[in-house]
Amino acid sequence: MGKTARWCLAAAVVLGALGGAAGLFLRQVLADLPDASSLRRYRPPLTTTVWSRDGVLLAEFYQERRKLVQVEDLPDHVVRAFLAAEDSEFFSHEGVDLAGIVRAAWTNLRAGRVVQGGSTITQQVAKSLLLSPERSLRRKIREAVLAVRIERDLTKDEILRLYLNQIYLGHGAYGVESAAEVYFGISAKELSLAQAALLAGMPQAPSRYDPYRHPERALERRRYVLGRMAEEGWITPEAQAAAAEEPLALAGYENPFGRVAPHYAEYVRRLLVERYGETAVLRGGLTVVTALDTRLQAAAQEALRRGLEAVDRRGGFRGPVGHRDPDDPGPFGQGPAPAPGSRVQGLVVEVSEEGAAVLAGGLRIPMPAASLRWAVPRGKGPGDLLRPGDVVWCDIEDDGSGGLAAHLAQEPEVEGALVCLDPHTGEVLALVGGYDFGRSQFNRAVQARRQPGSALKPLLYTAALAKGYTPATLVYDTPVVFESPDLPEKWKPHNYSKRFYGATTLREALVRSRNVVTVKVLQDIGVGYGVSFLKRLGLRAEIPADLSVALGSPAVSPLGLAAVYTAFPAGGVRHDPVFLLRVEDRDGNVLEAFEEPAGDPVLDPALAYVVTDMMRGVVREGTGRAVRALGRPAAGKTGTTNDYRDAWFVGFTPDLLAVVWVGYDDNRSLGRRETGGRAAAPIWLAFM
Repeated sequence: MGKTARWCLAAAVVLGALGGAAGLFLRQVLADLPDASSLRRYRPPLTTTVWSRDGVLLAEFYQERRKLVQVEDLPDHVVRAFLAAEDSEFFSHEGVDLAGIVRAAWTNLRAGRVVQGGSTITQQVAKSLLLSPERSLRRKIREAVLAVRIERDLTKDEILRLYLNQIYLGHGAYGVESAAEVYFGISAKELSLAQAALLAGMPQAPSRYDPYRHPERALERRRYVLGRMAEEGWITPEAQAAAAEEPLALAGYENPFGRVAPHYAEYVRRLLVERYGETAVLRGGLTVVTALDTRLQAAAQEALRRGLEAVDRRGGFRGPVGHRDPDDPGPFGQGPAPAPGSRVQGLVVEVSEEGAAVLAGGLRIPMPAASLRWAVPRGKGPGDLLRPGDVVWCDIEDDGSGGLAAHLAQEPEVEGALVCLDPHTGEVLALVGGYDFGRSQFNRAVQARRQPGSALKPLLYTAALAKGYTPATLVYDTPVVFESPDLPEKWKPHNYSKRFYGATTLREALVRSRNVVTVKVLQDIGVGYGVSFLKRLGLRAEIPADLSVALGSPAVSPLGLAAVYTAFPAGGVRHDPVFLLRVEDRDGNVLEAFEEPAGDPVLDPALAYVVTDMMRGVVREGTGRAVRALGRPAAGKTGTTNDYRDAWFVGFTPDLLAVVWVGYDDNRSLGRRETGGRAAAPIWLAFM
């Protein structure tokens, strides 16, 4: 064999070995390759949206914030912007674009950094939906093979749909629809050319081109995308220039969860998780319509905040929240200036008999003496309350002449809850679980268990009426003493006034909230009977089998108490609270829909009417007379517990029922004379 032949033979052996090795490598690389046709069953995680009954978005729950959009619903310039940025030959290649890879390498080499990717949109779909994100030759080969198979199994529009709904565009937004909302507050169907170009430039590096954090980089990237669109002939030079000059005009997306009705929305989230599971809530794209009325909710939040601030002010000024050298104001000496209607912290820079002056947002703002009156002790002046360097809360208002005025404020420590139901259906129209969800997520309307005090009396009087009493039945309001081995000392129940009133009708006893009469009534009808009657009404609480029940000892939630009271305006029919009106899955299938319930008949209608009339007396002339200013028919009952730890008002009109609770989370006293009629009833009135 000649030398040439030997060289040829050796070359053949080497080539054969290399070919065999390459074949073996490819077999290993392509083993267990995912089925590209599975993409036809694309079911990505979607956002669950929660709505009010009047069509306002309350919250979005998601693991990946995504809303599906169809390619045919998008303007041409939106699709072309992404094609220009990522894959201009998309409609001509068959999954892999070798010329595009070379072109991208040359573009990146000239730019000195990566400005253009070499992967086609189809390859990006394969990588995102079928492969792991590892960087390796093995993954790149699998990606290319899958891209070819995807092109064989799916149409171009189907591939674009996958891509435009799957890509991550920063700030938790997956897909072009969610990104349009996050950055511009609109649907992707409404994107302008400039807005589309901005989004199209982000898939390569969402953090680098984040317009919120790096606006100049985002604008530079937008100019690049617009230039590519012009190069492709998809937009005119004039359109390119006009779009390049547009400001970013970012909308700043905010999940409405914390703004509209946070305690309500969080309770709905828990209900949904309980019924459908966390996966369905965070990934299932449910559409939920709740019973909430946003007009009533806004009124409830405002009434509760103002009412709690009034209670807190009666407790006195607790002092400044901090201190700082007024010669070194720091952030107080810098903008932006506070707006009228805002609450900000201010640095006291001057104090005189005419009031004070604070520095806030770089402005010196006068604080009139009148705005300090609530906080200054009698016989004292502003100088006894504040000194320069104090940091205090201020409510900023317009002074009427184009300037600003600061009013001394403080964040209340006292808490409260308000819940409003439609008594005829149980629909929860409004619910506020505290002063500020941001500082405490504890939902006092649902989770708190507090003694209702005298707010329980109408239920016990209902039990007495059902056993033969009438509103005119006389009970003697006289001293009584109870002794028992279970009591540490003799129990001598007394009225709020510490007086006794002799012969008293049942009606008068309820109107005036007489404790001694209520104890005697419960003793007469029997504690066991009274407890079972409360349970029949639907009071879900641990009810002690003793006479303390007469003074409202069973701990209840505001929502639970409201549910019990629905029986009175609803003619004896009790309704459980209803939060969800309709739940649909991602495909529009109805999972549940509210139908007006028959309710649970727990009282004779005539009995419900009599008790309602007695409770109207509470409003007309009794402990609830603070709400007479409502100016329309209303019935209600105040509640106050020992040492003023809890203040309640339960009240209803023919169409609405609302319960208000006020108290401290640590169960300390609200302060002397902070009764249900003084602390809670004004909140109910302001809401109604």
